[in-house]
Amino acid sequence: MKKKGWLASFAVTAVFVGSLVGATAGAHAADRTVVVWSPYKEGNLDLWNAALKRVEAANPGLKINSVGSIDMAKSLAAINAGNGPDISVSNGAGNLGWFCGSGAWQKLNAFIAGKNGINLKTTFTPAANSSTITNGVRCALPLNSEVFAFYYNKDLLAAAGFNNPPKTTDELLAFSKKLTTFDKDGNIKTAGFVPWAGYYGFDMDSMWLGQMFGTRWYNSDGNSAFGTDTNWTKALTWQKTFIAQVFGGGDFAKGSKLLTKFVAARGDEWGTQHDFMTGRVAMKWDANWMAPMFCTGDDWAMADKCTAKVNFGITGFPVAPSLVSAQYGSGVVGEAQMGISKGSKNTKDAWIVLKALATDTKLAQAWDSANGAPSTLLSKDARPAKYPAWYQPIYDVASHAKSSYHLMKNTGEHQEEALLQNLMASWQAGDTKDIKPALVSLSNQVDQIIKRNI
Repeated sequence: MKKKGWLASFAVTAVFVGSLVGATAGAHAADRTVVVWSPYKEGNLDLWNAALKRVEAANPGLKINSVGSIDMAKSLAAINAGNGPDISVSNGAGNLGWFCGSGAWQKLNAFIAGKNGINLKTTFTPAANSSTITNGVRCALPLNSEVFAFYYNKDLLAAAGFNNPPKTTDELLAFSKKLTTFDKDGNIKTAGFVPWAGYYGFDMDSMWLGQMFGTRWYNSDGNSAFGTDTNWTKALTWQKTFIAQVFGGGDFAKGSKLLTKFVAARGDEWGTQHDFMTGRVAMKWDANWMAPMFCTGDDWAMADKCTAKVNFGITGFPVAPSLVSAQYGSGVVGEAQMGISKGSKNTKDAWIVLKALATDTKLAQAWDSANGAPSTLLSKDARPAKYPAWYQPIYDVASHAKSSYHLMKNTGEHQEEALLQNLMASWQAGDTKDIKPALVSLSNQVDQIIKRNI
């Protein structure tokens, strides 16, 4: 359910456009009608509509038409065909370039700086502010967050002599050496940590690896930074060294082969046989909404007390030693976002609605309680009145100054992420022999995609 928020692939089809003409920006029943499309269904749509009712109540004469169950691709197709809503919602930060880079969402800079504007710095988390801008243009406001942090098995670490989780990538490698065990046939029995594209990673493993080394995705000139930022080479070289030393006794080919076999035998991602729950892996990257599942064993319900078989902790990603003072405690954080369609004929009222939704602490609190999706608002009133102490680290990561999603460009539905993930997979398998020219080639591919989409 949750992972589809960012990772589901949508095919943009124009067939859908005509079916919603009656609920578009061009079909206002009154001058002050604002049409809002969202992907929400059932209970979440009820929370959303309750917030819209509050906006109407606070703005006499304003009418909001809410239409749910509309995914991002359908919204984008309708907007580009001139039949879109005034406001639409994107499920996650990875799609910002898709909506903003294509011009489907309008620039919000003037609204934000205007009389009825927002002080972004004092209202939203740093991650939310950084992930709603592309090409120097603010074109979206944030809703709720998805937080990707570092999970560790306290008991396994303690048994190995570690009282705290690793803070640096060097410590992560050293911890993993001690925590990794092999069976009598030489196969991996338990792994300390698995830096491997395709291992419970929602296709985001390469992004998380980059976060640990402070990598850039784009340069100041707007071009891809994969080939110019040396931190990418450091990150992937560290990954290869890790595989060789932790799993191969210094032999990368051996470690890669053993790890391929280990990953292929992983337990079910969405149940009690997950490798982290069975103790097959001691430390891992993961999403905030996996924490409740680890506690209850089979669903997303937040529990006051965590009754998991695994005594686990949550913290920020380990980082390169040179980044500890500034970056430790951070993670990858992205947001659901919303924008005003380029075809809106009622932008003044659309902005009133957009701002109200983004700053509604009641909506944020209710949404987090129902979905385990931390608010992007700095106000503590946006958090549930009561949440378990074991979940506090998620809020700490979400509000960390260096937590962020990467800068977005219009690569379609975040194609640069898929290309980077493919390179990481090829590299870890030993198929890519020299990472530097491979990263330059990746940069060229991404730049060409962006040029085609301008």
